Amino acid sequence: MGDYKTSKELIKQHCSNISTVENNPDIILANINDLKSINLNTLSNDCMLLLDGIHKNKKNLEIWKNLKTENNVKVTIDMFYCGAVFFRREQVKEHFKIRI
Repeated sequence: MGDYKTSKELIKQHCSNISTVENNPDIILANINDLKSINLNTLSNDCMLLLDGIHKNKKNLEIWKNLKTENNVKVTIDMFYCGAVFFRREQVKEHFKIRI
């Protein structure tokens, strides 16, 4: 997603105990504009999607709002600069906004 090589290098530099994988990830880091390239229906129940730039402009905010209405999206956390999305089927649908 986005500049994958740069993200991977930053993760290795700052979090050496974290590994990166191509299939069945637990956490996906992406810019909200890359959301089109992610098939939400294939993500595991325990996967977390962390999206950057959700309030950067009106278009991104509209994408964020639409994402929250997806059936398989159960929990979202709006942290202004980024947002976390969870897909836990057993979870009640909830949306949180954290003011930092």
